[in-house]
Amino acid sequence: MGLTLLLAGCAATDTEPVETAPGDGSVSTDAADQTLTEDPGLGAACATFWGDPDYTDPLSRTILDRAATAPQAGPADPFFYAMTGDDIDLAFDAAPVAAKESAAALSAWFRTQPERGTGADGDAFRAAWDGVASSCSGVSVAASWAVAPGADGTKPAALVCAELFDTPGTLTHFGNANVLTSNMFKLVGLSAREVPAERMDEVQKTADLLAAEIVAVDDEEVGSALKQVRAPFRDALEGDAWSDGLEQPLTTLSIACTDAGYSSPDPGEIENGAVIGANAVREDGTDYGEGL
Repeated sequence: MGLTLLLAGCAATDTEPVETAPGDGSVSTDAADQTLTEDPGLGAACATFWGDPDYTDPLSRTILDRAATAPQAGPADPFFYAMTGDDIDLAFDAAPVAAKESAAALSAWFRTQPERGTGADGDAFRAAWDGVASSCSGVSVAASWAVAPGADGTKPAALVCAELFDTPGTLTHFGNANVLTSNMFKLVGLSAREVPAERMDEVQKTADLLAAEIVAVDDEEVGSALKQVRAPFRDALEGDAWSDGLEQPLTTLSIACTDAGYSSPDPGEIENGAVIGANAVREDGTDYGEGL
C-alpha cells in the first residue's frame, strides 16, 4: 500500500530482528539500530515523527488528522495549522540537513495550504509526506512501510494494529480524518446491518487493504483476527449484502493486538459510532467526510 496507507505504527518491543531481501522496500531492525547509533539526530527526529518503537500518539498521526481537516477548517483558523508546521520543524531541528529539508517542505504546506480550504494542494501534501518517509526509511520501520511494502510476513503486528485502530485515513481511499475502524462501520456496521450497495467500490478497496495487511503482518494471531474483520467485506463482494457487524471481529483483533504488544482501544467503547483510540475521534464525534 505504500503511501496509500501511510500508517504510522510501531514494532513490538520483543520483535526479532528481520532479515529483508534487497530492494523489498523495508528496513531490518538491525539496520535501523545501527543507523540510529551512527546518527542519533536523525533517529530521534524520525522516532518522534513515526512513533517507533511504541507508536503512542506519534506526530505523524497528528499530521494526518490535521491535513484531512484542513480543507474544511483551515480558512477559519490558519494559525492553528501553522502551529503544526512549527511542531514538524521542532521535531527535525537536530536532524541532518537532507531530513530537515524534507520536513521543511511538509511544515511549509501547513503554513500555506490550509487557509486555501478546499483549494489546498493535496498532491503537494502527498509529495511532502513521501519526502519525510524517504528521509526516515533507513531508521524507522513505519517510514519504510510508508515508502513501499516490505517482504510478506515481516510487518510488525503493532504497526498493523496502529494503522487499523488509531491512524486517520487521510491517505487511504477514504480520504478523511476518521480512523479505519470508524470508516468500516459505515460500510459493514459495528452491529448487524445491510451493506450499502452504492458503496461497493469502497467495500472492495477496504477488502483489498485488509488482505494486504493479512499478508504483510508478522503475527499469526493478528493475521487470523484480520481475516475475521475482512469476512463481511468478502461476503458482500460475493453477493451477501447482510453483515453481522464488526463488534466481535474487532474484539478478537483487539485481544490479538494487545498480546502482540500494542494497546488497542476496546471496540466496545463507542462514541457516536467511532472507536475511541489515540486521536481516533474528536469530542463531538464529527465525521469530516472527504479530506485531501
